Amino acid sequence: MSDKPEDLGNNYFPSGWRPSYDFDETTGLGEITHVGTDKNYKNKFDEILMQWGFDPKHYEIDGKVRASSWNAQLKGGVVETFYAFKGVVRRKNPLRDEYVARLEKVISRKPKLKETKFGGDHAFLFMMSDWQLGKSDLGVEATVARLELALTSSIARIKHLRKAGVKIKQVYLVGMGDLTENCHGFYDSQPFNIELTLAEQYHLARRLIMKCVDTFLPIVDEIVLAGVPGNHGEMSRSGKGNVTTNRLDNSDTMHLRICGEIMEQNPRYDKVKVDVADDFHQVIEIYGIKVAFIHGHMTAGSGDPTNKILNWWKGQMFGWLPPGDAEILISAHYHHFRSMQQGDRTWFQCPAIDKSIDFSARTGLWAHPGVLTLTVSADGWDNLSIL
Repeated sequence: MSDKPEDLGNNYFPSGWRPSYDFDETTGLGEITHVGTDKNYKNKFDEILMQWGFDPKHYEIDGKVRASSWNAQLKGGVVETFYAFKGVVRRKNPLRDEYVARLEKVISRKPKLKETKFGGDHAFLFMMSDWQLGKSDLGVEATVARLELALTSSIARIKHLRKAGVKIKQVYLVGMGDLTENCHGFYDSQPFNIELTLAEQYHLARRLIMKCVDTFLPIVDEIVLAGVPGNHGEMSRSGKGNVTTNRLDNSDTMHLRICGEIMEQNPRYDKVKVDVADDFHQVIEIYGIKVAFIHGHMTAGSGDPTNKILNWWKGQMFGWLPPGDAEILISAHYHHFRSMQQGDRTWFQCPAIDKSIDFSARTGLWAHPGVLTLTVSADGWDNLSIL
C-alpha cells in the first residue's frame, strides 16, 4: 500500500486526519498531517519530510507528535491499518539548537542542596499593637484569647526557627499604643461601647504585659520591653481633641514603665530591660539595624494610611530626626497589615488584635486580627509572620 496522499481516497480518513501540511515561511513553522501504513513511521521522519517536499538537512519534525490509527476496508475487501500523526515542522536553527541543548543539559542537572546557614544572632520582635482592652465589639475575652494564642504560637515559632538554624537570643516586646480602649473622648458612642471600667482596663493591660514577659522569659537570654504612646492612651483627654496636660501624658507608656518598676524589685526578671519612649516615636538599634516605632496617630494629611505614614517618614528624613535614619519603620493605629519596601528601607503596618465592628459597618472593610512578629539580625529583617 502506498503512503502517498494522492493514492488514498477520502473515505479512508476520519475527520481531521486527511493528509495535509501548512507552513509559514516567515516564522519557519508549520504543521503536517501524515497518514501511512508503516507503523514504524517515528523512525522515518526524514523520509516522510522528503515526501512532503522538505529537505531534512534544513527542516525537522519538532517535539512530540499527536498519533492515531484506524482500520479501513479497501477495494476488494482488504482491511488495511493506517497509522497517522500530526506534528510541527520547524526550520532548523543551528545556533538556537545549540543553546537549547545546553539549556536542557543545565536543567537535567541535579543540584546539590546546601543547608541554609543564618549568620549571627537574631532578635524576635513581638508587636503589642492595638489591644484596645475594654472594647465590647467582639468582647474582652475574645481579645485576650487571641493574645494568648499568639503567645503560644510565638513559642512554637521560635523553636521552629531555631531548629532551622536561626539563633534567637533576644525578644523585643514593643507596645505599639492603644493597649486599652479608654472610656470617652475618642468617638461619640465610646461610653456605650465598653465593657470594662478604666481601672479594669488598666489592671488587665498590666497583667497581660507581664504575661507576655513571663511567656518568653524561660527561652531567651534577654527581653527588651519597649513602647510608644497611642491616641487611646491619652488619659488626660476631656472631650474630643481637648488635652489638659500634654499628649505624652499617656497610659500606654505608663503601663510599660509600671511593669518595669515591678520587675526591678524581683531578681527573676534580671534579664528584662525596659526601654520606653519619651516621645511619640522610638528608635532602637538591633544588631546594627535601626528600627523605628510609632503608633501612627501623629501622621498628618488625609487619604490612604500608606501615604500618611510614608510622608511622615520622609519628613523625618528631611528634618534629620532619628526615625529618618532607620532602615525599618513599624507603625500601628490603622489596624490593617501592610508592608512596603523602598531600596534598603522597609515599612510594616501592624494589624490589630481587636476587630472593629463599627469600622466594618461604615466602610465594609475589615482585616484579620493578629500579632505581627519578625526577626532582626545584622542582615536586616526576616521571618515575618502574623500570629
